[in-house]
Amino acid sequence: MWSAKEWVTASRPGTDGTTRLGMFLVLGLALLYAGISLANTLVMGAAERRRDVAALRLAGATGGQVLRWAATEALTVVAVGAVLGLAVTVVGLAGMAGALGLLSAPVTVVVPWQALGWVTGACALISVTATVLPTGWALRRSPGGTLTLV
Repeated sequence: MWSAKEWVTASRPGTDGTTRLGMFLVLGLALLYAGISLANTLVMGAAERRRDVAALRLAGATGGQVLRWAATEALTVVAVGAVLGLAVTVVGLAGMAGALGLLSAPVTVVVPWQALGWVTGACALISVTATVLPTGWALRRSPGGTLTLV
């Protein structure tokens, strides 16, 4: 007769370095794809914003002010996305923990804050870069040539 602890130890599947490497490989590919998608979306959005940049320039904004505006906007979007993503995750994990608790299998949720911070920081870096570069390119054009009368 085994105790509960002995049974869990004997029947638990073991993991080795290969399993962890495979997980990081799949996660890395997913994050790479997400980063490329994020950058592509922001570059397209910044290209559509040429008229806004021209209007700001004609209103008297300096190039630095326009670039700071674009970077602040990108960081705001990342912050809102991180908060909303965290909220959705909390709801999902709370439901899962509650359901497992009903099955007499209580769990403790451990949040990898360091990894979460790294991913959020990488998203912020990609967002700022993918927004500021096209905005800088739009600043090189003459603002009068971009705006037309409707």
